[in-house]
Amino acid sequence: MNSSVTVHTLLPDVARLRPRQQMAIDCALCARPLGTSGRVLGEVRHRGLLFRLWVCFLGCQSAAPSVTGTWAGEPAP
Repeated sequence: MNSSVTVHTLLPDVARLRPRQQMAIDCALCARPLGTSGRVLGEVRHRGLLFRLWVCFLGCQSAAPSVTGTWAGEPAP
């Protein structure tokens, strides 16, 4: 049986990220400086531009994300 599986990860809304997070200077999830390490979380388009979102290499140390609301755009509870 040959099946195609598409996995959609929940990526942050680029419009809600800080400029340093959009430019891959800071982590897209916890906003800590990436320095020389990091890994690609995914690519998203915003206003026709492609953004490659980077996150901490070993996982974010922060318990809460740096942006408010859910990644689907709904307000946070």
